[in-house]
Amino acid sequence: MIELLVGAACYLTFLSFVPGVGPLVQASALVLLLGAATYAVLLNRVKAIEISTTEIVMYVVGVVYVVLGVFHEEDAVISSIAFLTAIILISIISRTISLDRFLDIGAGVALMCVLTSIAVDHTAALAGLSASVGRTGLARFTPLSNGPNLTGYTFGAGSILLIRRSIVSKNNLERAVMAIAAIVSGVFVLAASARASLIALFAAALFALVAEIGLGRVFSSKWVKIGAVVFAIVGLVFSEKLFSYFTKILELDSNTRGVGTGGTGRTTLWARGVAALFDDPITFAVGGGFRSSAADLIGFSTESSYITILLDSGVFFGAAVILVFWYAPVKALKLSVPQQRHSSSLVLLASFLAFLVIESFFNRYLLAIGNPMSLMSLLIVFSLSIRGILSGSSSIRKPSP
Repeated sequence: MIELLVGAACYLTFLSFVPGVGPLVQASALVLLLGAATYAVLLNRVKAIEISTTEIVMYVVGVVYVVLGVFHEEDAVISSIAFLTAIILISIISRTISLDRFLDIGAGVALMCVLTSIAVDHTAALAGLSASVGRTGLARFTPLSNGPNLTGYTFGAGSILLIRRSIVSKNNLERAVMAIAAIVSGVFVLAASARASLIALFAAALFALVAEIGLGRVFSSKWVKIGAVVFAIVGLVFSEKLFSYFTKILELDSNTRGVGTGGTGRTTLWARGVAALFDDPITFAVGGGFRSSAADLIGFSTESSYITILLDSGVFFGAAVILVFWYAPVKALKLSVPQQRHSSSLVLLASFLAFLVIESFFNRYLLAIGNPMSLMSLLIVFSLSIRGILSGSSSIRKPSP
């Protein structure tokens, strides 16, 4: 029941940008998290584990957000309280559900997002994949009004959780379903022309090969060798058509999104964000508060989670939050010995976290509770911090002679 409530809360946020229901959906997701935490407490499922460094950082930042929100509009206070409440509930829930199960829940949420998108917006997905251009430019896949960048973030991160579940599952039917859903998720990222997510997926794949699976293990596989040969042949035969297609669907020659536009104008926006951070001593020290760096408030979009976090939280607290996420992939790798990572139930956890870290250079979803993968990533990072404490405790205890 607790896992069902958590999964439902994450899935509901997929509807956050549907016109007219967004605020209600986000409030409902928070209520479901409250229900999961309350249910866990009443059933005495919450493990007595000391508070982690990750939690301390997030608690402090959450409290600072609420304090700063008092000096802004009412909406700022409400969103800050919602964030702090979510952090507290996540802290409770992370002591109830294992890290492995959080990853399984994430795969289930990703699968539901795929099925929902197919049911609701499959025509738009086909239009996006056709690289068709209309009056407003390239048709980019944006299921349920999530926006192309958020679509890439959701399905890019979701594809890794789906692949991981396909690997660890013992049921052949489930493995097939998860594998197909992972492929569809990757197709959705391409249909959204979410280039930042594609870059992050490629980087996460390399990370998985080197740090989790092992290059020797992969390239010693007969089927991988055969697949590589077939891929190379197809690539050579259809190289011109493939190059033309990807140039169109990724708008590499576009005046606004092409290779000469400074990352779709991101470098200019990043510079403005850094300048805004140093222009105000208060912003530099403690930030402006949760969502204070929204485009409608500062006049431009930061286009980076890290600049957003620094503007919202200040240099000191913001750096602490960023370090929590940057260290998470390293911490995940430490949970299993190198020789056993490929067969661990936590396989691809570090790669999932690496995807988030890399993708967040280009988009603003790392520290959030309003979309499925941002909320799920907080649950996973909190659970990871708890798992680290438990692992450390078990390594200290030695059997008495």
